Parts: sequence; C-alpha cells; structure tokens
Amino acid sequence: MTPKSQKWKELPNVITSAHCAFVVALREVRECSSRTQAEIAKAAHQAATTLSNHLNGGRIPDEALLRGFYAAVEQEVAGGEPLPHSLNHLLELRTRAQKKHCECCQVGFPAPTDALQDQGQPASSGTENPTPQRRALRALRRTRRRELSALREHQQVPVPPGEGDRHPTDSAELTWPEANVVARYLADGQSRDAELLLWKAGAAYSAEELLEAVTACHSAGLPDAAETILVNAAGRTDRQAVLNIAAAFDHAGRPEEVSFLLAAAQDQRVTSLARPRPGR
Repeated sequence: MTPKSQKWKELPNVITSAHCAFVVALREVRECSSRTQAEIAKAAHQAATTLSNHLNGGRIPDEALLRGFYAAVEQEVAGGEPLPHSLNHLLELRTRAQKKHCECCQVGFPAPTDALQDQGQPASSGTENPTPQRRALRALRRTRRRELSALREHQQVPVPPGEGDRHPTDSAELTWPEANVVARYLADGQSRDAELLLWKAGAAYSAEELLEAVTACHSAGLPDAAETILVNAAGRTDRQAVLNIAAAFDHAGRPEEVSFLLAAAQDQRVTSLARPRPGR
C-alpha cells in the first residue's frame, strides 16, 4: 500500500529550531508508513496521543519511545525503500533538540497555553472537535507536567543520610523496584528490555500492583513509562479487569489516571472495531 500524504499542523513558534528539525525528521519517517497513527502507536507500544504529541512538537520523546516508533515503521517498510533518516541520525537530532539555551526555552514540554495544548494528530485523523476523552487526556498531560516539575525541584533538596524527611522516590520505588531497572535499561539504550517490563506490568499485574508500578514510575521521573503501563493495561481483553483497575486508581484519589485509562481503553476498542475483518 502506498503511504498517504499527511497534512500536518503548523509547529508551535515557541520551540527551538533544533526541536523543529527533529520533528520534521520524525514526520518524514512517519510518512513512509501506510498505517494510521493509532496503528503505528500500538505497534510501538505507546499511546496514539503520545505519538501525536511528539509529531506536533508538543514534547521531545524519551529515547525508548523514539526507538519503538522507528522500529514500528522500519519493520513495516522492510525490503522497500530505505527510510529518509537513520535511527542514529534521529537520536542525534533528539539530543540537539533537548539542549536548553536559556530559561525561556521550552525543552521537552510545550508552553502552558490552550492553543499549544490543542496540538493533536494531523488533520487526516478525522474529527476537528476533541472528544471528552481527549480533553481528559490533555488535562492529564498538563497535570503531569506540573507534578514532574515540582518533583524535579524537590529532588534537588539535599537530605542528610538517615535524617529528615525521605524523598517521595525512596518510598515509591521500593514498592516497585523494577522502576529502577526500567530507568537503567533506558539509560543503557536497552529499550526493548524496558518495554517488556512495562508490558508485563500492564498486561498481568493486579490493580493494586499496577497502582504501585505507575506511582513508582512517576516518582522516578519516568512519566512516559507510567503512561505505557496504563496503555497496556487498557488493552486487556477482560473489560471487567480494566474497570477494576480504574476503580483502584479512583479509590486512591487518582482521577487523572482513571480518565486516561478509560480513554485509552475506548481508543483501542474503537481502533479494533474499525479494523477490516477477514472475509469482508
């Protein structure tokens, strides 16, 4: 199937030229695929909204997410024309895009304005008015950015060994030690190993274990890992299990994650129903 041309949204004018160059390269790779954005994201083990955000300049992806996206497209076009950019070149562009030249630069996150938050998928995705689920996802992202910024500032406060209050990461990571393993895998470029751990957590953990894993990832500064766990949990075929997970997060006072989980489950269900069935 010949890849369809994409009609992309204009990039935010607040991001750096290096970030723009990185996003343009990402788009050129994405245009080599004939699949929908949701299908590419599923193959890359990430949320469609996450991939859309990366392709519209909203946020610089983690290395693991970039590798997953590239592998999904590369596998689809295997044996055909080579992709316009190598993975190493994209990683180099990502490193340049992450450099913060001054305090005014928005590196990794968009400016906190409604206009930038509304940057979604390319216009070819279908609808213009965002659904309540997508509005909930955007609200969740804004909340997570504020929480992550506060967490980074808190982690810079020194605590003498054996004294004072412990950092949130200490207690949270102990409840799910694999958070440290995921962080180490990502730092060493072992994205597949990290994705396997996150997939296992989302696909097999109990509701209480999932709550601990997602909390640990957030506290360890791995918001995309937490999101990946929720996306994998939302993809379970047992819909009652998904509802039980949502109930556990709601009982813990985590309405943002509840909205994200249910929206991701609905998005995956719609994608599944829209896929052509054999013999039709």
